Amino acid sequence: MVLLPWEPFEDPAISWEKIHGQALPVVEVRPDDVGEAEWRIQQRCKRELKRKVSAWKTITNETVTENHTKVRKGMLYGITFPWTEDMLHSDDWGAEWLTKAMHAANTLPKDNRVTKVIPDKKYRITTGNNGGKFLFEVEYATPDEHLHTKLFAKIPHGMEKETMSDRLSSSVNKQPMELYELNTSRLLEATLPVSIPRFYFGDISNETSNWILITEAVNFHDPSPLDFAGKTVGQKKEQLKAYEIEGPYDKCMDWCLRGDPAEYYLALIRTGARMAGLFKSGAMGDPDVVAKHFENMLGAPKEAFGVQPGCSGQPPKMLKTKVDMGIELWSSVGAVLFPSFTKDTAWQTKFTATMMKLNAYAGESQYFMHHNDDYVSLAHGNMNVDNAYFWRNDSGALELGVFDWGGMGCRCLGFKLWWWLYCADFEVLDGHFDQFLDCHVESYQSAGGPKIDKEVLRMQFILASMTQMFGLVAAVSQIYRMCPKKDFGSIKDRYDSRVGENINGKSTLRLYLQVMRTILLIMENWKADKVLDDFEEKICGLLSMSKKDASTMEAA
Repeated sequence: MVLLPWEPFEDPAISWEKIHGQALPVVEVRPDDVGEAEWRIQQRCKRELKRKVSAWKTITNETVTENHTKVRKGMLYGITFPWTEDMLHSDDWGAEWLTKAMHAANTLPKDNRVTKVIPDKKYRITTGNNGGKFLFEVEYATPDEHLHTKLFAKIPHGMEKETMSDRLSSSVNKQPMELYELNTSRLLEATLPVSIPRFYFGDISNETSNWILITEAVNFHDPSPLDFAGKTVGQKKEQLKAYEIEGPYDKCMDWCLRGDPAEYYLALIRTGARMAGLFKSGAMGDPDVVAKHFENMLGAPKEAFGVQPGCSGQPPKMLKTKVDMGIELWSSVGAVLFPSFTKDTAWQTKFTATMMKLNAYAGESQYFMHHNDDYVSLAHGNMNVDNAYFWRNDSGALELGVFDWGGMGCRCLGFKLWWWLYCADFEVLDGHFDQFLDCHVESYQSAGGPKIDKEVLRMQFILASMTQMFGLVAAVSQIYRMCPKKDFGSIKDRYDSRVGENINGKSTLRLYLQVMRTILLIMENWKADKVLDDFEEKICGLLSMSKKDASTMEAA
């Protein structure tokens, strides 16, 4: 038995039957039972769940623009912290600060300290759209096999011209997703049914929106950034040795995967649905206690979704303008990248009518997806291949770990499923969608969640996909800023570097174009207009309301 310097020894009972997928006797947890590192994580998470932390207070763009250069204490550990790579490596912060931070987070024994922080000048990380990332190494006064020396930091985008909109989007429009990510590592590392990078420190300031997350660095087999132009589409990738970590992968580049893309998406679905089921069962802790630290739409009343007799979405005239811009992009400006049916005027009329109708029921569709708590649970909000790391075990089966937990929360499972799959090629979705749905339903139930209806999940998924199109048609002007309108005429396919490579270090343009194509194909090939009609019947029955009249769906 080992006494950790920061707290007295506790003897909790193991209650991980569902996490490990087998019945286990209740035994005392001691370091020699689960491993020293795992035991330390268990103790830290237990303490953190008991600790009171102030609730997040809504901030504005002005909070960020006026305060992003200010040093303020974090809301989790009450100490100041750096939020850029240069700050962490400076004499003002460095090893002395990191020692203090890791002591505060109970991730470094009190009788040990960090003696050196060493920048990693070899690899630069460019994947991901919601923050900056960098690697570094540390040395400890007392070497400890249970402490990592290669570390990873995630920080806000800077407020420079190229990334200012991304910073404001993540810090304001998506707030407080960074807090949710920090809370996932801080509170749930011990009970998540999936590996995550070992947590060492993380904090955020509600006054400035600055934040930092420090974890172990995932030991990728080939950590160099992906070279889009150097990848050969369709080229078979060799499999690595057992337990060598693949990647890193980026969004909307599934031809880079070292196996069948469907295998990777099944692994993601199985993990996400299992997480949701374990939360429902209480295996991740008291659901009421856990949920309060994340977005929580369990039991939300219909008023929370803006349900009303008239149009519950954006002004129809405003939406019509955006839809027209989207149609111009798909059918004319960038036609080579999109399905040929978008040029058909009858299709354009049907598409516009479908989007206007969904907009009229925008609030009602969200209520429909969340009114039954069996379909609402805690899970990762954006579990794509770039937010996971994969390896194969001795038998060749694909296993994974997960990071980037900013979307962690209790929301509709069909909504979650869409955000796990939305970056897959439509051809993968179309060829395997029933298998994906079955995997979700079975994994959720086997982990302790209720049995849910596959067809309800399908409708939720399609509604969630169409709902994302509202944001995508609004981004057409942004697309033209990333790739000028005049350049589309000479682009031959999606693999052209002007629309395929990361722009300003972000996959945004490639993602927007591919996901637009996917949703267009879902709407046409899966007859989304008929799904919307079916939804309308269901929601009107559920709310005992009449169908909305045409005036709510027309641009005056």
